[in-house]
Amino acid sequence: MQRGGQVLYAGPLGHHSQKLIDYFQAVEGVPKIKEGINPSTWMLEITTPASEQRIGVNFVENYKKSSLYQ
Repeated sequence: MQRGGQVLYAGPLGHHSQKLIDYFQAVEGVPKIKEGINPSTWMLEITTPASEQRIGVNFVENYKKSSLYQ
């Protein structure tokens, strides 16, 4: 969730959070997770307002347009 309670991902995590990682890495501009990094920490870092602005994506809107949301 982002500030204001907006959902930016709701779905399966997968083994070692692989489904979550795959979902976010499929977004153009999102940096790949590095070896040994906690997926939760990585997700929080890439979805900050500053990160969204830098890569030009709104993760809430991106999620609402996804097949996962449907």
